[in-house]
Amino acid sequence: MKIKHFPFGVLILLILFSLCEPVKAAPAEYGRAFGLLVHQQNENMPVNLGRGQQILDSYFTDTLLRSSYEDQTELMTQRDFLLHFEKSRLKAEGKETIFNDQLLYPMVWLTARRNNWLPDTRLTYKTMREFLYRYSVSEKFGGIPYFEGLVLDEEEIHPGNYKSINQVTAIQNDLSVKLNNLRKSTVISQNQQTLLKTLVVYAEKFDNLNIQLKELYHPLNVLPDLPDDIRQKILDYDLNEILNEISYDYSGNTVNRIHNLTAGLAQMNGRVFMPDEIINFEQELGRNGWGIYKYGWVIFGGIEAWQFGGGLCGSATMIFTPSWRAGLEIIRRFPHSAYYSSLYPAESLGLDATIYRGHKNLIMKNTTGSPLMYYVYNNSEKKEITVYLVGRSPYRSVSIEGSIKTAWGTYKWIRRMERFDGTVVEEELVTRYGLMY
Repeated sequence: MKIKHFPFGVLILLILFSLCEPVKAAPAEYGRAFGLLVHQQNENMPVNLGRGQQILDSYFTDTLLRSSYEDQTELMTQRDFLLHFEKSRLKAEGKETIFNDQLLYPMVWLTARRNNWLPDTRLTYKTMREFLYRYSVSEKFGGIPYFEGLVLDEEEIHPGNYKSINQVTAIQNDLSVKLNNLRKSTVISQNQQTLLKTLVVYAEKFDNLNIQLKELYHPLNVLPDLPDDIRQKILDYDLNEILNEISYDYSGNTVNRIHNLTAGLAQMNGRVFMPDEIINFEQELGRNGWGIYKYGWVIFGGIEAWQFGGGLCGSATMIFTPSWRAGLEIIRRFPHSAYYSSLYPAESLGLDATIYRGHKNLIMKNTTGSPLMYYVYNNSEKKEITVYLVGRSPYRSVSIEGSIKTAWGTYKWIRRMERFDGTVVEEELVTRYGLMY
């Protein structure tokens, strides 16, 4: 029967039925608002059509595409990919759709979102391959959704794939909710029985994984030479992750600069900041009075000058760099007008911070949703000092890209933060220097 002969009411019922299969997860389970945002951003973001065809061909032996693999001019959007996927899937089953592309696309997209086959906020070749993998795993287990944060191949549940204790804890909580909901069901389908048995196995494996990760990554087992008061804070505030760290060899610094660097960082050692608390670095430096610091060489107006507090900018840089890489909100930060590579860690190029009492300050906010603590370890024999940021991250992952030189004296860093609910925030930090040495 051709679609133009279909009664409108029957067509609507078919669409509603296709979106309401009882075994599938509801779109809201994975965040409808986020899903619609992804849809709007990605619908027309193109990748190369030839390479897209190769990816589809890796799963379907006979796709409906007709472009050459070497063709670099034709493009594929997310809309094209999902439509070709669905039509190829139906063709492999000996079926075909009665809907035109305008009706078919939102149906396929919603099905993909509610089954968690779309893994990212951008259409990339990696996203497409991951999509086909997640779809194949769902089919292997009778069409159940590919749950957010879970894998459905037991062999993948090992420390090599999960380095975050907080991530595993979130998965355990998610598993517990899903298991309780399934066990409360009065009527359970065969697919749901398969899912229940599978999730019971997962729960045991993730419990064991949590134990393994604590042995490998928990701050109590990793941080060096922990004093009793720091150890107790880690336990009291349940700080189970090292969010980021940075080390600096200060052997090439003058005596006064070393004194100010270590004295400044010592003010942050063991400091715990509660959720949404402001971290005002100038206030932290002056907590025990400013008489603890000495005169030293500073960068003032692009040149070196002998002034009070020379070296404190090094402490500001060592606090700012790991804080930014861990995803904290930066309220105020000033880079140096002239950058001296010998005075700061190599990875702080473009991620430095200066402090000048009463004029330039470093101010941040604890946006992790949990307490966090700075632990400062000074290895005086090696003349190396390390700052560890310890807490519980709200992110499944924080990926950092940089430094990217965009012009003379200009460097860009990009941080991409993915939360456990699937939302992703990407931010850029651009730093410009007048002079570089």
